[in-house]
Amino acid sequence: MNKTLAIIGTGRVGGTIGYLLARAGYVITALAARSRESAEQARKFVGSGEPTTDVVKAASGSGIIFITTPDRTIRSISEQLAKGKALGSGTIVVHMSGAHSLELLDAVKKSGAHRAVIHPLQSLASMEQGTKNLPGSFFRIEADAEAIGAARDLVKALGGTELQMPGWTPDVHSAMLYHAGAVAVSNFFVALIDYGLKFYERLGADKKEALKAVLPLIRGTLTNIETAGIPDALTGPIVRGDARTVREHITAMEKKAPELAGLYKELAKQTISVARDRGSLTEETVQELLSLVDKK
Repeated sequence: MNKTLAIIGTGRVGGTIGYLLARAGYVITALAARSRESAEQARKFVGSGEPTTDVVKAASGSGIIFITTPDRTIRSISEQLAKGKALGSGTIVVHMSGAHSLELLDAVKKSGAHRAVIHPLQSLASMEQGTKNLPGSFFRIEADAEAIGAARDLVKALGGTELQMPGWTPDVHSAMLYHAGAVAVSNFFVALIDYGLKFYERLGADKKEALKAVLPLIRGTLTNIETAGIPDALTGPIVRGDARTVREHITAMEKKAPELAGLYKELAKQTISVARDRGSLTEETVQELLSLVDKK
């Protein structure tokens, strides 16, 4: 396999994969960004690759091209590469958007190149943190038949593991469903922590101090999920069938923080479902709990 590689888009994702792949034996030939300054900064971080603002020039001659720009520009860049005749027969063009399938790269296929998508189930807050977080992550892989082997090699070089999804179909709905799951466990998790902190803020606690206070609980919960799995990691009043405590929670919110009650009830419904899967509740208790959280 041709291991020369160009990266178009030198933000957190592009810089991270460039750094890791360079150290896994791939030859980074070019780094393209909207500004010369951004390309130069990425070159310093990655340690190789010619910085440029010309995407066609960057892609020309490389065996693998990564498009790691924002989702909205992936299609137009693939069209630029095809129109500029930057792609040789057998070139592999990769995007890393979790929310989209191969269709964003249709233009390059018409030029004789092969398409691939590799998306990590990981959050990359910076290039530096990304190089620590990405190895060990699971990836979604989707590719033309001619590119599937190379895509798997790239994921292996990044220290990743392929997520097997036998129900996957090559359409936008599968990609969006997959991406929604990632949003739920990552973005919504951040929003959920913010929601939890509001209870302590309502009692006069400083938000930063409250976050410090709950972090050990969050870490302990994550450890329980990792070691015991779901639903066995679930603790608290719902899994114990303690309807009285749930009722008193709701009463307290209605008295002191009514704006928090709605989301509490919705989350409680999902928690009741998890507790039911665990087998810790009788059907009578399930119905009692649901009657509490279904009240408007």
